Parts: sequence; C-alpha cells; structure tokens
Amino acid sequence: MVEVRGVTLPVIALRIDPKAGVEEVKEAVRKKIKGNLFKGGFFLIENAHELSPEVLSEVESFLKDLNVKHINRFKEPKEKKEKVSEGRLLIVDKSLRSGQRVEHYGDILVLGDVNKDAEVVAVGNIVVMGALRGIAIAGALGDESAVVVALKMEPQQIRIGRKIAISDGEDRSSPGYPEVARVEDGKIILESV
Repeated sequence: MVEVRGVTLPVIALRIDPKAGVEEVKEAVRKKIKGNLFKGGFFLIENAHELSPEVLSEVESFLKDLNVKHINRFKEPKEKKEKVSEGRLLIVDKSLRSGQRVEHYGDILVLGDVNKDAEVVAVGNIVVMGALRGIAIAGALGDESAVVVALKMEPQQIRIGRKIAISDGEDRSSPGYPEVARVEDGKIILESV
C-alpha cells in the first residue's frame, strides 16, 4: 500500500499504491512515519503522477498536518524568467535571499548567490555560480556520490546523502577559487575544482 523507498533524513521517499483508498493510505503512512523522527523533514511521492488529484491532495495535506513538508518531483516554475527546467536540471536564474528555498528532484544550477539562511535541496548535484553562504542538501535521497560546487564556498551547512558538515559558528572565508564538496572516506571534504 505505502512503501518507504528511501529515508535519508531529512527526506522520505514514498511510493503509494494508486488503487488504495485515501483513508487506507493515511493509516499506512501514519504507521510508517510515526514519532518525532520525521518532524520538520521532507517527503517525496515518487509515483505522484500515478495517483488521482484527489488522493494526492489528501495525502499531501495529511503529511503537512504531521509537520512534514512536500518536495514536488515535477515542480513547475512560478515565474518563467526566475527558473527554467530542462529535464533533470533546474536552473535558478537569480540569487536566493534569506528564507528562500529551492527544491528539485534532479540537479540544481544557481546562477547567483545562495545567501545565509537560504536553502537548496536536490536529489542530485548542486552547482552555485556565485557564493554559497546558506544551506545545500545534495543527494537528498541518500546518494553520497552527489557533489556541491560553488565559486565561493562559505556554507552554513552542507549535506550530501547521510553526511553533514556544519559551520562551527565562524564564517568560513573562501580561498578565492571554486571548490567542490564531496564525500570521501565517510566525511565531506572540500577541494579545488
């Protein structure tokens, strides 16, 4: 009925039986993600296109009530000049201010800065053609081969798969050349591009 296909905090990937009724789905989801572990996390319904709009809407509302946020797999851009989607790649043609968030099922290319307290969440890779001062979550479904690249790497936090690197409170100064963050030997490392 409901299959949890991937759990990489903070993202839960769900696959829902399209023939199941709304109440059955709600009960199955409630059993799968009970407790406080997933509060404030995100969920992705992998087969959302197979569900009726009514069931999808009900499940999304139900999950929001459980304090879990939805990542829309096929997110349509709000403004065409702001974001352009090309298959797996989402291009964000602006800088992200504090409090703004971009989520995408594939790779994300930001043509600007990601400022402090802004978030970029990608199931694939993240490339920032400016300064990364906010939060970058790459490989959100557990892919530790994903990378985060920035011209100026000064992040608050980087997550790649299940690995997390958090700023120690002091602002990091970029060395003046582009860097890539990737997982090596179970840790996130930074190296020049």
